[in-house]
Amino acid sequence: MDKKSILRICENEFGEKPLEIIRKTIGICNEVFELQFESNCYILRMNKEKEWLYGTHKFLPLFQKLNIKVPAIISEDYSKSKFPFCYQIQTKIEGEDLVIVFHDLSPSNLKEIAKDISLIYDKFNTLSEETNFGGLTGMNEENKENLGQILKDKRADILARNKSTKVIDAQIIDIYNDLIDSYESYFQNVRPKLYYDDMSSKNVMIHKGKFNGLVDLDFLMKGDYLQGIGGIIADWYGSELGEIYINEILKQQKLDEYEQKVVKVYAIMHLIGWTSEEGVIFNSNSTGEINWSNVEKKRKKIIDLYFQLNKK
Repeated sequence: MDKKSILRICENEFGEKPLEIIRKTIGICNEVFELQFESNCYILRMNKEKEWLYGTHKFLPLFQKLNIKVPAIISEDYSKSKFPFCYQIQTKIEGEDLVIVFHDLSPSNLKEIAKDISLIYDKFNTLSEETNFGGLTGMNEENKENLGQILKDKRADILARNKSTKVIDAQIIDIYNDLIDSYESYFQNVRPKLYYDDMSSKNVMIHKGKFNGLVDLDFLMKGDYLQGIGGIIADWYGSELGEIYINEILKQQKLDEYEQKVVKVYAIMHLIGWTSEEGVIFNSNSTGEINWSNVEKKRKKIIDLYFQLNKK
């Protein structure tokens, strides 16, 4: 997505060039830029494939219905008739991704943000139960019979990626297999609910120490919302502030002892999945190089969480 195309979009949509174009480097799916004009700022999101953008178009009304703060789309074009890619222009929600500011926040800030995130899960849980499991992009929808099948498919993806990168050793693969076997009954019987599964560290906008809304709403999940909480544990486990944030979410969700084990299971699975993505090129934000330091940090979290899970 070259600068010349961005300037042409701005001329078409606003009749003027932006004062500054700032590339957003968080995220591995879409190309995202902040467009700064004299009187306002907008977010430009682009992708060669409509499917990876269209979920935001499709799902925004649901977030609005649930009274969750999200950006508005002010212009969009999926035709690829003017440009060889699809794009959306959105209003900008002030703030930075949680991952950028997390360790600068106070414990009281983090507890309040945790309450806001917990409330988003609660709002989605007011929706009716789904009939099957899988991801939704706005254009396509998976329809799996149970969560166990989703996790086995995920394992196949992890093993396929690992053939070339070798970032996951046999011990970690054995842990994934053990979790699938040990919690098979739960995975087979949990009932599917719709939830937003990508707010563990990014897409959560923080402004002046407070939650200010969600961005990047391209995907929803039909499944177990405890997977989403597992993602939060996976990201923030192991630091003092992270424990404060995690514990407040667990407290707000009133999870029982078994459910707290389940979210640890999901945290481990997330970490294994994320580790398997090292060395994979998704967009120009990813280099294709393996960060072995990140691999080792995730591996340590996996081992620690697995030990906790099995501690008598």
